[in-house]
Amino acid sequence: MIPLDAVEFLGGPVQFTEEVPVAVRWRMAHAVEQAEVLLSTDPKHETVLERIANGEMVIAAPTVPGDNLLEAVELMDTLWGFGGWEVTQTHDSLRVYLLEETYELLDAIGTGSSEEIREELGDLLLQVLFHSRIAQARGDFVVDDVASTLVAKLVHRSPHLADQAVGPIDIAHQERAWEQRKATEKARRSCVDGIAMGLPALALAEKVLTRSAKAGLPEDLVPEALKVVHLGGPASAEEELRKATLAFVAHIRSAEDAAEQARAERRPLYAKQWRQYWPTRE
Repeated sequence: MIPLDAVEFLGGPVQFTEEVPVAVRWRMAHAVEQAEVLLSTDPKHETVLERIANGEMVIAAPTVPGDNLLEAVELMDTLWGFGGWEVTQTHDSLRVYLLEETYELLDAIGTGSSEEIREELGDLLLQVLFHSRIAQARGDFVVDDVASTLVAKLVHRSPHLADQAVGPIDIAHQERAWEQRKATEKARRSCVDGIAMGLPALALAEKVLTRSAKAGLPEDLVPEALKVVHLGGPASAEEELRKATLAFVAHIRSAEDAAEQARAERRPLYAKQWRQYWPTRE
């Protein structure tokens, strides 16, 4: 994007640094190897630095947040254009890399190293760009659709964005507004809808317990297998916890279905609906 102040200097011979896209060069009537005017997109290029050192005037477009994101998107497109390893990948084949990069970011956060966090965030961003490019090739969506969906979600769930008042935001009010608007978006039938069942067993159990508690499930109806994990036994603690959690989710859905059917038939309900429709256990 050429600054307006630079337009008057581009009518004559123009020199380019090698990274400037060919499409840009073609738009210039007088592209030459040596010229008084140099057009570059690399502020650290040797020729650029040499000219600045000689005291030449610099006209540059102001940088804005996201400039380098656009460069990353263009680089992903370039890699895809080579038709190499990248184009052989699918959403499914990249799952292992997405999971690995996520855990590496968590490790970096654990160390507290800003440089490591920045690097791992970049690796995770690559996964977002990669999946978006795969979707684009399939005609599903493009990376801009991913960004616009995120923006729309944040705007809808953050009503304070429209509030011009200056001052600290009440966090409790902010969280309530977020959850209320999220509920209207998703229109979920069950309190456990939307939970990623592929989460590690402990994270999955915690998520299910949090959701069920918010829905009003009494604490004493939570199975002991979700409260206590025994390590070192003959079976895998991870797998046992996952099985217990999935069974608990099935009980929750069953109770919700029964309660919904009772409401549809206009049968009287007890105050504690969970107990009334909770599956009996030995």
